[in-house]
Amino acid sequence: TLQKLFPHTRFVFPLAPRHRATIYARSIIHQWFDSWHLDDPNTTPIDAEEWRCVDGLRDTVAYLHRLIREEAGLVGGVKNVVLGGLSQGCAASLMAVLLWDGEPLGGYLGMCGWLVFERDVEGVLARGWDEFDPFEREDGDGDRVSEQAADVEARVVRALREKLELEHTSQITSRPRSFDTPVFLGHGTEDDKVPVARGKGAAECLRAAGLDAKWRVYRGLGHWYSPTMLADMATFL
Repeated sequence: TLQKLFPHTRFVFPLAPRHRATIYARSIIHQWFDSWHLDDPNTTPIDAEEWRCVDGLRDTVAYLHRLIREEAGLVGGVKNVVLGGLSQGCAASLMAVLLWDGEPLGGYLGMCGWLVFERDVEGVLARGWDEFDPFEREDGDGDRVSEQAADVEARVVRALREKLELEHTSQITSRPRSFDTPVFLGHGTEDDKVPVARGKGAAECLRAAGLDAKWRVYRGLGHWYSPTMLADMATFL
């Protein structure tokens, strides 16, 4: 087990709060944000219902950031904290890493997940530098300054913060330190909850945004982990 392989590791398993779930006919369940049925982006327009997750995902990111700070104080710093999750837990914790305003984490482990707002990130990565800049501002001398000159990684963070309706979206202009967090993403080919194409899309987006993201596919695996995936995660760690 991971605990035997890493006997000095502190394992923390947060429990999601209980909310009504659209995906389960408004039943009350533990969930990090309100979700929806995820289709294969190769056959269906991606995520017209992403708006459902905004409130819950915003709260979850704030909660995970507090948890990271608390645990970092117990284990010798953020560099000794590894964050991860499966399914919705993967999507939520991955967003927490991208929006983390601090030193890079020791690592990230994602299983059977996806990148929320993937199309928005793709749009930022594909956008040119000569378009209208909504973040144009005045500097101390009254001159106009365009924030298009910001690193593409900073523009990705600004876009995600906008989607979650967070404040101070225009103050990030350089590559966030959190983008140096090593990332592992694993996914099964037979996943009937989160199509493997969604996991692959997340990995490609992260790589294009400058993160070191390792992507592994597991033949015949459904919406879960396997001994092989766990072994790969242990090697990654």
